[in-house]
Amino acid sequence: MNRQKPILLCDEQVQRYIADGYIMVDSNLDPSFHASVTEQVAYALENEIPHPGDNIVPRVPALNLLCDAPTVCGALISLLGRQFAFLPHRFPHNSEPLGENQATQIEAFDGQPKMATGSISAPYWHQDGHASCARTRWHTFRAANVFYFPHDTPLHMGPTRFLAGSHLYATLHDVCAEQAVMRVIPAGSVVIADFDLAHAGTPNNSNRGRYMVKFVALRTEDPIAPTWDHQEPKWHTPADLSTPHDLPVAWTSLWNWLRGADRNEGSPVPDVQDLPRLLAGMRSASQQERLSSLYDAAAIGAPAVDGLIDALLQTAGQDKHRSPDPKNKAHFGRSANHLNRFFTEGQFTPEDVAIALSVIGAPAVPRLVELLRHEDPWIRLNSAYALGDAGSKAVGVHIDDVGALLNDPEGCVIRVALDALCALGTFGPATVKQLRRFLAKDIPGWDATADGEPRLAMLNQIRYLSSLALLAWVSNTDSPSAEVQAALIDTLDDENGYPPLIACLALERLGSVDAMRAAIRYLRARCWDSAQNTRPALSGAWTKAQRKATLARLTAST
Repeated sequence: MNRQKPILLCDEQVQRYIADGYIMVDSNLDPSFHASVTEQVAYALENEIPHPGDNIVPRVPALNLLCDAPTVCGALISLLGRQFAFLPHRFPHNSEPLGENQATQIEAFDGQPKMATGSISAPYWHQDGHASCARTRWHTFRAANVFYFPHDTPLHMGPTRFLAGSHLYATLHDVCAEQAVMRVIPAGSVVIADFDLAHAGTPNNSNRGRYMVKFVALRTEDPIAPTWDHQEPKWHTPADLSTPHDLPVAWTSLWNWLRGADRNEGSPVPDVQDLPRLLAGMRSASQQERLSSLYDAAAIGAPAVDGLIDALLQTAGQDKHRSPDPKNKAHFGRSANHLNRFFTEGQFTPEDVAIALSVIGAPAVPRLVELLRHEDPWIRLNSAYALGDAGSKAVGVHIDDVGALLNDPEGCVIRVALDALCALGTFGPATVKQLRRFLAKDIPGWDATADGEPRLAMLNQIRYLSSLALLAWVSNTDSPSAEVQAALIDTLDDENGYPPLIACLALERLGSVDAMRAAIRYLRARCWDSAQNTRPALSGAWTKAQRKATLARLTAST
């Protein structure tokens, strides 16, 4: 299939994304396309058992055309690089109608309004966690939520709301009404938001269902040059931003990272004597002061490394690597303590000093490598994160020191090390062999039957992250590897559907005959008959009463 040339973003659009954390584009597809998708998604959600969940794309294949639309593809190339990938998590969200007389129109900043029964749309402000794997809250742009609205969504119908600028928050404190964005969303619009941007659902006060399909797109390579329509290297703050913050040093640093330039290019360099003041500022309850202090400390560069390392070591001995209770609001970025940094089953939030060390890059690498062997898992977690975010060029020969953490006794350390390898994108044969063992479930001391469901969930996460690490390797390495190819083909036997789909994408990028045959063989056996509901014998066959009775029968049988 011949794809149209992607339409790339301009400098101002990328700068707006850096500051606000989101951008909206028009897919520019025909209105009849969106009407058809709306009808198909609505039918799938309202009439079919089971819920399509992450299978919504094979159920509604037209969604592939949406993902390939030049404006959508071009925006994702601009923000996530030319080898971005869609993850297997692509989920339809519905907001059921409350009815025009059942509720009043909420304000954009309202906390937790009532939603109609059956809605899959969380009404409270939250930051997402990655489905089926615990990943890191990166400041650099490594993943994005892609929200597609197939029909007009006026305010009373419940558009998704966003907290502009919150993608750089570790916890959702010090948020304000001025940054809450709730806008009319025309049919065919796509909102691309950094994965960590806080968002919330809105009640549907109309008399018909509201539908949205969310995709997750992933960066698979560090930027080495701009991938958008780049004209001016200097950072310029766009007018009329939605974020309440003014963070020129932070924004310049992220702009430089996307350009493949030195992170501190164009920023003033504070004196190292200012570091104690900046460390105190990182502990401020003010997001403005915290983020300004973090990036000012990073701008000091090499002279700040020892002080930042000392500050990181002060966080040891507090069992911060242990995930809080599943009911804890920290799992959604809503910790009661604004200084709380933590590992949860859905996401790892690093210490601010670790973020600063990652920005400094190469001068911090020797000290960070030393800390990979620290006795406290929390220090190992943060060191692995900082090395991953510093990038393969800065880390150099020490990449496989990160890979050595795949033998760590703590599962949380293994998962963060895997995510760091996804960011680094390249590693040696010993690390590849360990990833292959993970994908084959050969993890000594990690018997899935020994400790029940939590242990099994962790094994699933490790295998999913291992497949993503190999995808990154394939995306960054030109040399063929029989070990990598064999590992990916072995992954196709995994009963969890996520790693095999990532393996298929990696095999496609490998491009060898054996790789392509294995991927096609796997996908051919799982082809979905998307036309089944157009047949008279099946179309409209279930009334709601029949559907309810069938659900009751299925529930009773289990």
